[in-house]
Amino acid sequence: MAMFRLQPAPFTDQLTGDGHQLTKLPYPFYADEFGAVGRQDFWRGDPSRVVGFQKDLYVQRIDLWWTDAVKNPEAAVGMYLVTEDSRGNYGTHQTAMAAVERMDEGTAAES
Repeated sequence: MAMFRLQPAPFTDQLTGDGHQLTKLPYPFYADEFGAVGRQDFWRGDPSRVVGFQKDLYVQRIDLWWTDAVKNPEAAVGMYLVTEDSRGNYGTHQTAMAAVERMDEGTAAES
């Protein structure tokens, strides 16, 4: 089964006294080709399934469905992740995707 790593973009975590921005890289999401989100034991999130991606945070529309994203993961870069939790509630994550990549079997086993 194919696994994918969905890496949100870094965000500003703090500013130094001289005005430099320090960034933090959020934990990535891991999902299989059917959208099931894994690795919840590590970061204890509640998304259970990737639904797709949207281009604009203010327009509630799926622009790229997960079934299409697995065929062309790079198309999701710069878009916002939409997930579904175990109760059927959708959520849009507020940080755009910096990378969405298919993991080879060796990489998936190491993660």
